[in-house]
Amino acid sequence: MFKDYNIYSQDIVYLKADINYTEFYLKDGKKIVSSLSLKHHEADERLKGFLRVHKSYLVNQLYIGQYRSYQKDVRIYLTNGYEIKVARRRRVAIKKSLKSIPKVSVKD
Repeated sequence: MFKDYNIYSQDIVYLKADINYTEFYLKDGKKIVSSLSLKHHEADERLKGFLRVHKSYLVNQLYIGQYRSYQKDVRIYLTNGYEIKVARRRRVAIKKSLKSIPKVSVKD
């Protein structure tokens, strides 16, 4: 995948699953589609700094701006303005790995 497009892992903001395809979203706004599954890309050693926050998303930690937690709802906000909801079963692990990211709690 990487060799065909001359991209580096630091250029990838996040990966999104689309059935058995994977969409790569790059920092320059481009989107590249791979015919391999997200699970295949998650096992790639070059993407070791990425977090699986949901069954459909693999996020580059470099582009996580903040996360917000309100009761059981946890969301990650990327530096490009995109918002991703964290899966219920992955909440605790994601919070532990994001201790250095500023947290904003929303209370009503």
